[in-house]
Amino acid sequence: MPIFRRKSDQPDPGDVTRVSASPDISGLSGPIVVPPAAAAPEGEANGATPVPTRLSRLAAVVDRARPGRSSRNVRKWLEWIGMGLIVFGFVAILLGWYGASNSPYLYEEVPYLISGGLLGVALVIGGGVLVRSAWSMRQIEEERRNALAIVRSVDRLERILRSLDESRRSDQDEHAR
Repeated sequence: MPIFRRKSDQPDPGDVTRVSASPDISGLSGPIVVPPAAAAPEGEANGATPVPTRLSRLAAVVDRARPGRSSRNVRKWLEWIGMGLIVFGFVAILLGWYGASNSPYLYEEVPYLISGGLLGVALVIGGGVLVRSAWSMRQIEEERRNALAIVRSVDRLERILRSLDESRRSDQDEHAR
């Protein structure tokens, strides 16, 4: 049973194709355009829509629904806001310490420690969470880029193996004659 044998006119169901936003982002209204290559073959039983047609319709809807990349970078915003909160947290801690250290009475020191110290610690923790979230987003972006590169490499290797297999078969067919 040949592994790589496939009719040339059939699309490969394992092909990875990029779905990009179309330049027309007028909204979701309008007809769904199905490419002619993915049109339903004649004589379908029970009116069932084949998978390639459904996938091409889904890709067309996604293209119209997704506007282009935004100019805002959420990860950068999270980093800057998080770092700002950390700085303000340390400033609040220092101000609370300064107020408590310059007071001779305990009942005057407690409000400084509570307002400066606890607020400062909360700001530092909140800022740390935002910076960590931005860092996690960056790791996810890098992992997605790496996974896409791996998929492209495997796809290239598969195409090379198919071409080698086809050339080997054609050589065997010529030697058999």
